[in-house]
Amino acid sequence: MMATSDIEAGEVIVSVPKAFLMCNETLQKVYGQHPLSMHQLLALHLCYLKRDPTSWWKPYVDLLPSHFNTMPVKYPPTLAKHLPYYLKEEVVQQASKLESDYANVNRYIKSRQDLGSVGYKEYEWAWLCVNTRCIHMSTIDATAKGGNIAMAILLDFLNHSWEAKIESGFNVRTQCFEIRTLTPYRKGEQVFINYGPHDNLAILREYGFVIPDNIYNFVSLDQEVWSLFDEMETVRGSRLKKSILEKEGDYSIKKNEISFRLLTALRLLALEGPDSRSGFERRLIDWQQVVSGASDLISVDNERRVLIMLKSICERTNEVASHEESLLTTLLTSQQQSMHPFAIRFLRQIWKETLDISTLTIQEIDQKLSEL
Repeated sequence: MMATSDIEAGEVIVSVPKAFLMCNETLQKVYGQHPLSMHQLLALHLCYLKRDPTSWWKPYVDLLPSHFNTMPVKYPPTLAKHLPYYLKEEVVQQASKLESDYANVNRYIKSRQDLGSVGYKEYEWAWLCVNTRCIHMSTIDATAKGGNIAMAILLDFLNHSWEAKIESGFNVRTQCFEIRTLTPYRKGEQVFINYGPHDNLAILREYGFVIPDNIYNFVSLDQEVWSLFDEMETVRGSRLKKSILEKEGDYSIKKNEISFRLLTALRLLALEGPDSRSGFERRLIDWQQVVSGASDLISVDNERRVLIMLKSICERTNEVASHEESLLTTLLTSQQQSMHPFAIRFLRQIWKETLDISTLTIQEIDQKLSEL
């Protein structure tokens, strides 16, 4: 979408009347009361619309993507194996949700005599259309199951930027779904919307693309940190320290930022273990003081050990990222017919960003170590 004239901050840039929305209210007129979630029903409705050459919605349906081969849930196994483990787990969950939704839709179709059957590939395409293009209605609708979402014409043409600032929702007064930009644009500039504060892992998983210089990018080190407890502690010590942390996860690094939970876990690991003779309980109190913000350091020695451990984790991450980036570059040049080239490029960018973030973190650690 390009600005045909100057747009001031605060202006409504899109206004879609309810007649051009596929929402719970309009679909209930077609299907009546139903047991499906809005995602399930919208996908089913798209399947039927795609089959109907006389449908009023045909121009819109014809503009929907013909495939979603850049989305990880559609990757062939030879490409999916290169996903970071934390993204791979989320993609498996997404695939399971899609299959579960299809099973629910099939049960609903069988309960109706007036609805035709829908194949899995057909439904998968429609489900991904909804997943990548639905809007969230801001009105309360108690009959909308699984979230009050809708499909709307026109909005597909607005691209995402993390820099864009918008307000959106259904305007009860005008009976339109409206998007208001809080970012001004000059005539001829591209106009963007903002899907939310998503890193490239989430954007790739949900929408099938990545964006350059995404400030929300991070590297998850959950598995690496949890494994480090088992490597450095006895079985008893590892079990005890893990139980103190209560919950695994959220151990991440970003450009110029190391998560507090990551530092907290490594500071606990850096304490002399429960199997030692000197008082672990007293040192644990020192650790709790840092967690609560009552003090900055447990000790200089503890902080040094934390930084050395984190540097070691980042160096391992660097090796993996560099290796995966190299493999994906080879895949790209080999022109594999079963893989979309953009899918390979996007995944390679994920690993490049991982390499960049971990390298910057190592540099930051070296600087901190020199100051201790």
